[in-house]
Amino acid sequence: MAFNPDAVYISPSSLGDFDKCPQLYFLRNVYRSPGTGLKIQIINPALALGSGVHEAIDQFVKLEIKDRSKEKLEEIFEIVWSGFTGEKGGFVNREEEKEYKDRGWAMLDRFFANDHFKATTQIKTPSFPKAELGDDLILTGKLDWIEGDGDGFHIVDFKTGKNDEKEDSMQLPIYAILTSQIFKTDKIKTSYWYLDRDDELRDFPVVDMEEFAKTLKQKGMIIKLARQTKSFVCARGGESCWACKDMLAIKNGKGKLVTIDAARKQENYILPKEIKSDLPF
Repeated sequence: MAFNPDAVYISPSSLGDFDKCPQLYFLRNVYRSPGTGLKIQIINPALALGSGVHEAIDQFVKLEIKDRSKEKLEEIFEIVWSGFTGEKGGFVNREEEKEYKDRGWAMLDRFFANDHFKATTQIKTPSFPKAELGDDLILTGKLDWIEGDGDGFHIVDFKTGKNDEKEDSMQLPIYAILTSQIFKTDKIKTSYWYLDRDDELRDFPVVDMEEFAKTLKQKGMIIKLARQTKSFVCARGGESCWACKDMLAIKNGKGKLVTIDAARKQENYILPKEIKSDLPF
């Protein structure tokens, strides 16, 4: 795909941000830190847990099948978790960190108990696949797992939160469109795996991709117009709302920088007023 300086990228997370509040979308997707030119993000225990488990699984399934042992998965998770320990994961104290890390171990135990993912090689795709929607709109996202399924493909998204995805969730439908454009097929199956509580996958019905692409384009055009006109006012009409107030506080210099994530090109912050740490850093 040729470089397009006018392109507006949309993804499940950016669409969700805009739906919650245009100012939240601006702060997470448009604004850049003056000092580094990187995005800004707030790290918290739930985000640290999700990132840690996803990164551990991602590294594990890239190993040769013969090397996918329980010991190797544990080694990977320990290394990954070191990047989220203490303030780096937004943890208040050792007890809170242990609670979330134990949840991570439980999810990885459940993942490893499923023999399929230890013995299957997924289809290679770009790290962030892209699909053109037209009018300078580019759809993108990060697929957790994709494999061949007969003459089609099966997409699996690993979930680490406590809540189920809503029936109108756009995440897997977006991944289906990306896969459809990459491999030129509509033979696609999609599933969620709730690692916090389910031993098996849950199928998610594939939407009418042609109609869904039209919906995405409509949403994308609204975002494109907001970017062109710099119209990112808070959805509630005031200075900030529940969705954007913490990110606005970070932008206004009230946060504490705890890590720089080079892979995601972002600075990770905490709000010190929320952190009463007994950790030695």
